[in-house]
Amino acid sequence: MKISKTKRFLALALTLLMAFALAACDQGGDSSSTPSNDGDSSVASSQQGGNVTEGEDFQETTGEKPAGIQPGTTFTYSISYDVPTYMPYMDTRNNFLALQLYDNLLYKYHANLEDIRGNLAESWEVSEDGLEWVFQIKQDAYFSNGNQVNAEAFVKTWDVAKEYQPRYFVPVESYVATGEFELTITLSTPSPTFIYDLPMQPTVGVVDPAGLEEYGPEDNRAAVGAGPYYIESYVSGEGFVLKANENYHNPDKFPSIETVNLSIIPDENTAVIALMNGEIDSMVTVNIEIYNNLVDNGWNVAVVEDRVNPFWFNAREVELFRDDVVREALCHMIDWQAATDLVYDGLFPAPNSYWVGPGSSPYGDNYSYDPELGIQMLEEAGYSKDDIAFTFLADPDFTNIELALQAQFQELGFNNIQVETYDAATCYGMLKGGTYEVFPVHNGYGVESPLMPYSMGLTPESTQRVMWLDYIDEARYEEAMTLYQEAATSPTFEAYLEKVEQLTKLCQEENVALGGLQTMRVFGVAPRFGGVYIAPIVGYFDFCYLWDTEAAA
Repeated sequence: MKISKTKRFLALALTLLMAFALAACDQGGDSSSTPSNDGDSSVASSQQGGNVTEGEDFQETTGEKPAGIQPGTTFTYSISYDVPTYMPYMDTRNNFLALQLYDNLLYKYHANLEDIRGNLAESWEVSEDGLEWVFQIKQDAYFSNGNQVNAEAFVKTWDVAKEYQPRYFVPVESYVATGEFELTITLSTPSPTFIYDLPMQPTVGVVDPAGLEEYGPEDNRAAVGAGPYYIESYVSGEGFVLKANENYHNPDKFPSIETVNLSIIPDENTAVIALMNGEIDSMVTVNIEIYNNLVDNGWNVAVVEDRVNPFWFNAREVELFRDDVVREALCHMIDWQAATDLVYDGLFPAPNSYWVGPGSSPYGDNYSYDPELGIQMLEEAGYSKDDIAFTFLADPDFTNIELALQAQFQELGFNNIQVETYDAATCYGMLKGGTYEVFPVHNGYGVESPLMPYSMGLTPESTQRVMWLDYIDEARYEEAMTLYQEAATSPTFEAYLEKVEQLTKLCQEENVALGGLQTMRVFGVAPRFGGVYIAPIVGYFDFCYLWDTEAAA
């Protein structure tokens, strides 16, 4: 796919606008990304690039994955930001790393949602009422330091993890070691999505309790898991060296690549040059120009569907956003299709809901593109264009789209809307602290857990609060929380989705977000590697499946 000359001219104008915006503030250059859903699979693709579906290896390779570790093999993966803390529950930005280091009870084979298998659990049983889950832990599973995994290790890990990641424990009444290798989890209410959460997520994967006891829950020296890889070394600002775990317990996930280097390259242009020069073996981007560059140079790229990223109004920080008229009027101002055509050559779809997938609810008329109506609404409510003042918070990955939105507002005469770009770590800190005005984030939506955006962004204990409905309308907030509780305690997945859909509709009726685009993430991987399985839901890349076809030959 190539961008037309007209679009390249517009992109140049956008770049100039970005230069003015960046000159106004002194920000850093790290980048971060937010990973997918099961939405429209008709996304544009090129001859070389195409969509990745669940359980699919997008590389065409010959031969079979070797049974053991391939001596001397190395895979170097570019990451755009540092992860100074790598205890799994400490920071969700380290999920790509936690996936390699920390196993849980269950996993998705080849990143396929439809193929759930036992990982550290060799078997499990669920009571008829869905409240009791009994897992039998493998007796031949060991942490990378040689200590044996048992049921008590899960208990001690989760006693710590629940303080950092409470959303995974919402339906959990208790978890008890009912035997040395038997773990019993009791739920307070049936949960149709529980299987995808506490027993499966690497964020709450088991950690060696000996390290937790010796060093404490936030010390990286305690970062010892039972995954296919372990950390051999870490250098701040440079990256990680991972080594294959020779004593790994799961034959289906036994690693073939001996060494995985996670190399920190904040600048994507530097990363793509390194990829083409063979200095790294893989990178991920949301940049359409880099996508075109890879395709033009004959690379086989995977286009992985990501989630919708709504632009959330922070009504706690900006009193202007507490006015229903203002929020709806602003939603009428944006032509999302024009924005994606300009910035992403249409590769990022303009969705018709906050989410694309189960539990989604179509936008109502208050999201229709009608700038004249929006301006009229503001005038009738007594607002001038100069009264509309706020700042888009942007990380480097999404600055261009925010500048495009700013330009659309400026064309309508709204000149007090700014864009400020910060490095990813700063943006994440502002997000967690709630000290932003408008910011785009997906907040965890996935096919298996559509309620997660509300667990992370609506409830009082949310880890990334973005839905400030209680500052907009307390009665509607209470209604939303009732729907949330009804969804969380639904006896069936169908009833659960019905409540999630009602909750999404309520938030969209209140215009708690401006709208957004569905992100598409592009992975370039050196063609000699087979076993490239990338999860469309979360963008996770399991290195354990990789193998080097040249080394095997």
